[in-house]
Amino acid sequence: MNIYPMKKLKLLIGFIILSCSNADSSGNQDPIIGNWKLESVTILDLNEILISEEPLSECEERNRMIFYSNQGYTFSKFNEDINGECYDSVQSISDGNWSYSSINSYQISGIVSFGMVLANLSQKYDEMILSNNNSLLTVRKENHFFDAAGNLITGSILIEEYSKE
Repeated sequence: MNIYPMKKLKLLIGFIILSCSNADSSGNQDPIIGNWKLESVTILDLNEILISEEPLSECEERNRMIFYSNQGYTFSKFNEDINGECYDSVQSISDGNWSYSSINSYQISGIVSFGMVLANLSQKYDEMILSNNNSLLTVRKENHFFDAAGNLITGSILIEEYSKE
């Protein structure tokens, strides 16, 4: 009885197992991870009728969202001051994180401190969807404005589209 073919088979299986490393798992990285550049902003009313869709200014073209593999995120939001100077209005983000919620859909949350605003803002989008072979990120947020009695005065839907850099 020849035992060498069995040893060769075990040796071959061992090499195959050892040749698979963590570097090979990079193909399993979540497609949202990376840098995303703002491409367009659309504002609709609550009935989804177009209110505004204008080309981005040079300053707005600098806006980015960055998603990290540790499920952290950050973003930059550039605005123009009264002198026309472009500045990043985001002072800091704490507890910024993202999570996968369903097929190509994500949620983000965190406390965002803006430079021109003295209060913190809890940032959570209603919908974040990847499309176009994971190269387009569409972010949707409904804003509702209420009077002192809690009655809805008005609202809008903000839709931002980002391309992967």
